[in-house]
This record gives sequence, C-alpha cells and structure tokens, in this order.
Amino acid sequence: MRPGRLVDAPTAAAIGFGWLREALKPRSSYGEAAFGDLLPFAPHRAAQARARAARIERIAAALDSEQLDEAREVARHVPDVTSAIARASMGDVLEDANFFELQRFFEACERLDALTAACNDLPRTASTPLRECARVLESGRTARPGFYLADAFDDSLAQVRAAFVRAQAQYEAARGRANAAVAEELGREISPPEFIVMRADLRGPLPAGVRVVREAPTYLLCELDADETVLAALRRRDETAAEVARAEGSVRARISETIRAHVPALDHAMQAFGQCDVLIAAARFTRAQRCHVAELADDGVFSFEGGRFVPLALELQTQGRRFTAIDVRLDGIAVLTGPNMGGKSVALRTCGFIALCAAFGVPVPAARARVPLFSEIAWLGIGGDGESSAGDLLSSFAREIVRLRDLLGRRAGPRLFLLDEFARTTTPREGKALLVAVIERLREEDASGFAATHLDGIAKAAAARHYAVRGLRGIPERPAGDDLEEALETLAASMDYTLEEVAADGAREADAIALAALLGIDPAVIDAAHRAMESE
Repeated sequence: MRPGRLVDAPTAAAIGFGWLREALKPRSSYGEAAFGDLLPFAPHRAAQARARAARIERIAAALDSEQLDEAREVARHVPDVTSAIARASMGDVLEDANFFELQRFFEACERLDALTAACNDLPRTASTPLRECARVLESGRTARPGFYLADAFDDSLAQVRAAFVRAQAQYEAARGRANAAVAEELGREISPPEFIVMRADLRGPLPAGVRVVREAPTYLLCELDADETVLAALRRRDETAAEVARAEGSVRARISETIRAHVPALDHAMQAFGQCDVLIAAARFTRAQRCHVAELADDGVFSFEGGRFVPLALELQTQGRRFTAIDVRLDGIAVLTGPNMGGKSVALRTCGFIALCAAFGVPVPAARARVPLFSEIAWLGIGGDGESSAGDLLSSFAREIVRLRDLLGRRAGPRLFLLDEFARTTTPREGKALLVAVIERLREEDASGFAATHLDGIAKAAAARHYAVRGLRGIPERPAGDDLEEALETLAASMDYTLEEVAADGAREADAIALAALLGIDPAVIDAAHRAMESE
C-alpha cells in the first residue's frame, strides 16, 4: 500500500496513513506482494474504488470475526513456495523440503477456501490442478510434520532400498567378523573405528589387519584395515546406495515435472491467496471499526455523519474514554473555530482519514459518507511542517511558507486542504491576512477543506462558511490534588466536540483561562489573567 501522489510525508503522518497501512496489512508473503502494489484510486476511477469498497463490505458481512481471524492465522503460517515453483518452472529437480512446503501450501489453500466458503466475493485458491499436485505428494505425508519419499511413490524404490539394506547388513557382518578375529588375537574387546592397545599388554606384534594411527609412550592408537572380504561388501553397499539415489532422483524428477506442468495454476493460486489475504485484512478492519461504503461524489461536496478518527478512538478506548463522532459537510473551503483542546485538529484528521480510506477503496469509519476522490490530500500547519532542505536555518513559519509554496505550485485536480492554525507563529494581523489570501486562492482552485484557526473575522473576510466546536458545557471544577489524568477526564466529560455551522463570524472564546486552571496553573496566575481580561 503506497501513498502515490495522494499524500506527502507530513500529511501522511498527520492523518494516520502509516496507522491505516498497518491496520490493513496482510499476513502472508503473497498478501504482502499484492498489498505493496496498492495505490490510491485516481478521481476518474471512482466506480472501481466504490466497487472495491462494496466488495470488502460484503466480505465483512458474510464472514464473522472468528472466521476472519482464523483466515488471518492460515495466512500467517502459509509457507512461501515462490522459489520452489520458480525452480520447477525452469526444469530443476525439487528437494524434499520443497515438496513439504508445497504440501503445506496446498493444505493452506484448502483450509482458506473452507473457512471462506460462505463468501462469494473472495477468489478460490484451490483448483483441480492444485489438488492433482497435492495427490501426487500425498504419499510423502508423515506422522510428524515433514515429507518423506516413501516406497509408495514407485515400486522400484522398495526393491532398491531392500537391496541396500541387505548389502549394508552384509558389510556390517564382514566388518564384525574381522573385528571379532582381531579381538580374539588381542584377548580383549575392541570398539572400532579406532581403539587403543596398551604397550604393556602386547605379547608380540599387532594382529594382521591392524594399523597404527598414532604412537604414544604407553599406548598405540589403532584402526582396522579392511580385508578383501570387507572391501567387496563395501563396494556392493556403495553400488546399491547409488542405485537408491538414482531411483529417488528419478521419482523426485517425475514429481517435479508434475509441478512444472501445473505452474500456471500454482501461480494463479499464489495470486489468489494474496488477494484473499489483502481483502480479508480490509474486511476485518471494516467489521471491527463499523465502517460503511462511502458514496463517491463528483460535485466536490465532502460530507459524513458519525465520522471517527480511528487511531485516536482506539487509543482513547484503551484509556477507558470515548471518542465523540462528528458530522461534517464541506462544499469548498470552510473555517473551523473553537476552544483549545476542543477537537479542531481531530476534526481535520478525521476528514483526512475518511478521504484516505475512500481513496484506497476501503469502507470509511462513518455512519454515512459522501466523499470525492481527491488527487491530493494536503496538511498544512501544526503537525505538518515536515523537514526542510535548509535544515534548522528556517524558522517554523518559514518552513510552513515553503511548504505552502510547494503545495500551491502543484495543479493536480481536486484536492483536500487541511490547514491547522496556519500562520500561527506570526502576528495575528499578518497571520489573518495570509490565511484569508490562502483560502481565496484555494477557492479559485475549487479545493475542499477546513482551515482551523483561533483568529477571528477569517470566515467573513474570506467569504467562507464558518463551523465551530461547541466547547465547554460550563466551567469544570478543578480536581483535588492536581491529578492530571483526572483533569483530562473532567475536561473530556465537560467538552462538547460537536461541530455546528454558525452565522456569527467572530471566533469563539478559546476557554484558555478555564483550561489553564483545570490543568493546575497557580490560582493567583488565573486570577491575574481574569483581571487582565476584564481590563480589556
């Protein structure tokens, strides 16, 4: 899954592209290959994007969570037989380890098809040629996981292996007789291949057929030389061993030829397995996050109800807190105001995340959505400065302006701009002028998006629609003991994150003093701040 030209690195980081890619990541090597080729759908391919999302939604409806998880486990353990099939296609003779991998792959295909039998939207991985290959390998199945070239593969195997066993027994018998004769002459047991004879025990020369390997002052390290009888038995054993190797090689070559004859079907099975893995991962995400297929708009209107920025929603869930879903309607560029910690940035990220899902043909985390396919999603402002080629020589404002220059220099069809406190580090007067000018420029380009700001008068000056976060429902009490976690829970319980369109152009109060008090600032400082506000 690659961003293509849809998002650059700063935008990807801001709207959760990496998180989404990890959530949709398949488990098998075949799935990874297919997943790596995924690119966002271009605006003119809306029909294909919606068809893919609808397919994923049907898979999520046809298979329950347990079936999806089991299918993921099958994909996690399936071996990669790409190399074995490539070798077979070139006429190489495969080894037993390759046959074992293929056997496991065939079993995984059958298992995956059985688990997903209720779903017609997933490709079938098993086929008649694949089952024929599986039948050819069946005789090699062992009680423990593994593969053995059993006698059942060919009648001649049993014959040559029996001949080898006889030849091995004859060789061992000849060696045993030679060992026994030497032991009798020495008057003691010996344990070939090497044995020690103490010099003090010798009453004459060493027996015939005994050779000294190393001498020491008190002992001789010896071994037996093979006589003609032993050498003849050894030659017969080696000849029968070569016959066994030739017979086994012939069987392996025949099996490999069967695999080679079915390489196109096996290639198809690997591709189908990869597609299944990718689609199952997306269906699992869709089911777990209660996603729905978005209507893909061609008029530039971007709207959704009950939208969620899933990375944050899941993080809050682990903390025992709840994410407040939001409703949005964008027709061009709108201004978003609201209190500090009121969720403005999250609203922008939610827009970007939903647009990202739709662009990749994935159901979106919203109850209902109408989403254009954008050629580019661009984040500008807090969390989107990125790296500058000039390093630390540029200030944060300069980096922001350079990034704006680069974004405005690209003309690439319908675009979604998400501006979070743009020009926040310069004076309010100049920051307001710049933001108004940028909004006007984006309107000329028929771009969609949100400009979140604390500056007032922006919507009126730019002739843009104005949305606001409702904010605090009353001023929450400061928790005893200045516990930060408790303060954050109190804030979340007191904040209304709902977005609503407002007619008044002035930016709403940021509730900054109340938030400072809630988060533990000295009461004397808070009182002084209130007095300063009253004096204005």
